[in-house]
Amino acid sequence: MMKTIKRLALLLFLLSGCTSLHGTFSAVSPRPMSLYNLAADNETVAENVSNTQTGYHFLFIPFGAAPKIDNAAEALLQQYHGDYLTNASITYDKFSFLGLWDKESWQVRGNVMRVPK
Repeated sequence: MMKTIKRLALLLFLLSGCTSLHGTFSAVSPRPMSLYNLAADNETVAENVSNTQTGYHFLFIPFGAAPKIDNAAEALLQQYHGDYLTNASITYDKFSFLGLWDKESWQVRGNVMRVPK
């Protein structure tokens, strides 16, 4: 029984993960835009939507492109045909197994807004 507990404790020690909130923002846009476009009469296209960009590593070798915050925000804006995000939050997540296999991701969540043309 004691060996099982020690093995379980060792396994849990070798698994590591971390999630951290990197901030909440009134407005976020990966594109250049004027502050004059932040007006009350802008149209809300989608509320409380999110996009996650994920990357994987095995033996320190990356598989695919590294996840980026601006790619996650841009994907949301393209999906909903918006111009910027309001009430946005940005979260980073990382999980590792024995330092051999890693998964890291950026998540952007917020309301997609459109500026009337």
